[in-house]
Amino acid sequence: MMILKGIGVVLLGIGVFLLATYVVMRLWNWLVPSLFNGPRLRFVQALGLFFLTRLLFGFGGPWRGGFGHGNYSGRHNHWHEHRQPDRKPEKNNTSQEHATSFKLKTVNE
Repeated sequence: MMILKGIGVVLLGIGVFLLATYVVMRLWNWLVPSLFNGPRLRFVQALGLFFLTRLLFGFGGPWRGGFGHGNYSGRHNHWHEHRQPDRKPEKNNTSQEHATSFKLKTVNE
């Protein structure tokens, strides 16, 4: 029973991959030739293109923290570590005064 379930899952995965390849082919053949005067793709070429993009950008799904981006759990607040402590706003400091008092560091300094 478990073997049949496993075979069914594998066949479903292959079917979804082939359906996604067909969608890539149809979208390419609908958009690229008319917009960019590019070539039309056959199914095998679309299969290669789809597989190549999955290799380059990852095989992950939404259950893995986004498509092809791996698991970033615990990293979503990473920018807080490098943020400066909150400062109290200066009194009567307009944005124009702030803009003129701002000095950029150059590479030579």
